[in-house]
Amino acid sequence: MRLKGLKFKYVSQKAVVLVVMSTLLLSLLWMAKPGTASADSGSIGVPADTLTIKVGYFGGPYYTKKVYTASDLDAMPQVQQAYTFIDNMPAVVIDSAKGIKLTDLLADAGIDVNSVEAFYFYATDTKVGWYQCLPKSYLLDTARYYYPNLPTHWDSDTHSSIPGAVYGAIRVAPIIATRDNWQRFATAPDFSVNDTSTRFRLLFGQDDTNTRTAFRSVKWVHAIEVMLGGTPPSGVTLDQGMVNLKVGSTVQLTATVGPDDATDKSVTWSSSDTSVATVDNNGLVTVVGQGTATITVSTVVGNMTATCIVNDPNQDAGAQTIVPTSAGPEKDGSQGALSQQQYLTEKTESVAGVNSSRAGSQPWRVYEMSADAVPLQKQKEQNNLDIYAAMIFLCLFLLGAGRRYAEYAKEI
Repeated sequence: MRLKGLKFKYVSQKAVVLVVMSTLLLSLLWMAKPGTASADSGSIGVPADTLTIKVGYFGGPYYTKKVYTASDLDAMPQVQQAYTFIDNMPAVVIDSAKGIKLTDLLADAGIDVNSVEAFYFYATDTKVGWYQCLPKSYLLDTARYYYPNLPTHWDSDTHSSIPGAVYGAIRVAPIIATRDNWQRFATAPDFSVNDTSTRFRLLFGQDDTNTRTAFRSVKWVHAIEVMLGGTPPSGVTLDQGMVNLKVGSTVQLTATVGPDDATDKSVTWSSSDTSVATVDNNGLVTVVGQGTATITVSTVVGNMTATCIVNDPNQDAGAQTIVPTSAGPEKDGSQGALSQQQYLTEKTESVAGVNSSRAGSQPWRVYEMSADAVPLQKQKEQNNLDIYAAMIFLCLFLLGAGRRYAEYAKEI
């Protein structure tokens, strides 16, 4: 019986060891599995070589506004600032960073910050979808600070800050860091280390001294999708569809983006042949040479276009004309060209020389005949009344003759 007890005890110990080893193995596998990485998790990502800024509306699609290289971002105005975070341990982190303000990045990409509703950040360690979505109200509209006293006023037992942590707070702006020095348990910033392995990182500061926000500080960002609020543009039109100008002349084109409540109405201009006509960013067209060119305006969001033809060869080259887009093509496909046959041009102004007091409300009209009009051949008049009278006379004659003959036959 004693041997059986020892054997049972030995088997139980083996079972316990097996369970412990299995638990450790599963924990390691869970920690190593791919997925969304926290800013302080130590997950291995790839430093981004480019940063793509896109813009769109809820549900997409999103259109590329600009693609920045690391050297492009280094050439922009830089901000050097320390940021404090609380990670998941929880512990206080100080990040000494250098980078570009997020608002400056939006302005350089041509995005109105007041039209933004949310940001989607894409990281290189996330294979599918975005890593972090932050509303503009959270990221830009909320005042955020660096708390220099927080590292020395943190209670590790209660995992919370102690009085005095908020003193000396410094207002900081959200940035996209090109280099930083992320330090847990540090008590002061250190800008002597410029680590680019986490490029590009989102840093935005704290709005209190207890909330854990380190996991929202995305690193390895390679793309940012900016979601606009409001209504997307539905189309664009030009006030002129065709212009015929001499070399050296200019004309101002005006683009209208609809609907009226569209959030982003920004457009771009281009010319199909800059040796004929050029156009600036405001739609001012300058004719610089002979030939025909097409000026195109395109919406930044949606890439909807409208065009204006400069010096169409079908127009009279000796005259300067401007045709509004409302003229449009004729039903036969022509652009309102005049016929070579006889034509009448109706005018609504009063006839010259007619006394307005006598004209009253009469619908006076004037018709002009073309100089090369050919007069119509005079038609031979035919009086239908004469034919009808002859037929009636013949009928009466026959009727009278028939009656006389009947009387004559009766007398005989």
